[in-house]
Amino acid sequence: MKILISSLTYPLLNGVTVSVNTSIDGFTKRGHEMRIISPSYEKGKAREEHYPVAFSSVARSVTASIFKKKERVFGIKARSQIKKIAEEFNPDVYWLHTVSWAPNAFETQMMKSKKPKVLFYHTYIEEYGRIYAGTMGAYAMRRRSKELCNNVDAVMVPGEAMKKKLLSYGVKTPVHVIPTGLELPPKPFSKKELQERFGVPKAVTTVLYVGRISKEKNLDILLDTAEDFKKKNVKARILFAGPGDIEEMKEKAKKMGIEDMVVFCGPLPKEEVQRVYGACDIFAFPSKTETQGLVVMEAMLANTPVVAIESPAQEEFFPEGKVVLARSDQEFSEKIIETIEDKEKRKKMAEKAKNYAVKNFSTKRMIEKQIKVFKEILES
Repeated sequence: MKILISSLTYPLLNGVTVSVNTSIDGFTKRGHEMRIISPSYEKGKAREEHYPVAFSSVARSVTASIFKKKERVFGIKARSQIKKIAEEFNPDVYWLHTVSWAPNAFETQMMKSKKPKVLFYHTYIEEYGRIYAGTMGAYAMRRRSKELCNNVDAVMVPGEAMKKKLLSYGVKTPVHVIPTGLELPPKPFSKKELQERFGVPKAVTTVLYVGRISKEKNLDILLDTAEDFKKKNVKARILFAGPGDIEEMKEKAKKMGIEDMVVFCGPLPKEEVQRVYGACDIFAFPSKTETQGLVVMEAMLANTPVVAIESPAQEEFFPEGKVVLARSDQEFSEKIIETIEDKEKRKKMAEKAKNYAVKNFSTKRMIEKQIKVFKEILES
């Protein structure tokens, strides 16, 4: 098969990029041809199959100034560039990985084509619409999701909760649940290396967050947790690993008087992130908008105990018992401190969580399921 893929956020460090790269690796090993089109992030090709095209500088300025985001959209020249790539590659299937506010250049090219079309619906964009534009924003994203899903031949989602959500919107296209597969991480940093690399004191408990530093990730409660550490004299630090609104978070921490309790290491190469997980004592995950929570499962594979907040994806992917579960924002800090104090519980839970992740989220299973979907729509 020849499959032409697109994601607006590729190759930024996020769950979609992990999913796309895992699919490309798995498909190409099995003899299929893949190409991935994205707006240029001015860093060249991320891999051989990557084709960056023109981005919109106007839209970039708007998203950066209003939403404080680095994500880009296709520019005017991208239409002709995408058309040329599609004509030369002549794909058997189009595979879209981004649901944006309006059809983008790749989606337009895909819809004009008579070739089969697949959408991977990664994100609870209804909640993103609500966060940034209130009730009307949520309504607009529900309507947009329904229309797009019903105009493709197959929809893939990472979990059952997302499938139920799409069906509630009125989606009639077949929806296939295919979680992203993960591999066991490499040897972690030592405490000494963590101190040398990021300035984390060796004698403290390290609480890690990995992901975008942005409003929709509910990160203010991690700052509240750091404030509780200081008030209660808990010897711990919170390490934030990821890109995003770092300066804004630093400023908040400074106003709260807790800048010495938090460490922002910014975006890291994948190999370093993988080594950070196992070097930390606890992984904290406050987000309520995830469809899967890949970083949680990566922490589980690294044998790092997780404290997470109740969310739509949580029960399916990181159930209570495999993680310490907080029922509310207010309870989150309490659960982290309780977990810091109970080392034996941490150890037992981490072992259970690792076994669970290894059993349920293999890369091999993911690729086999995806290939089956493509073969079915090509044969129908």
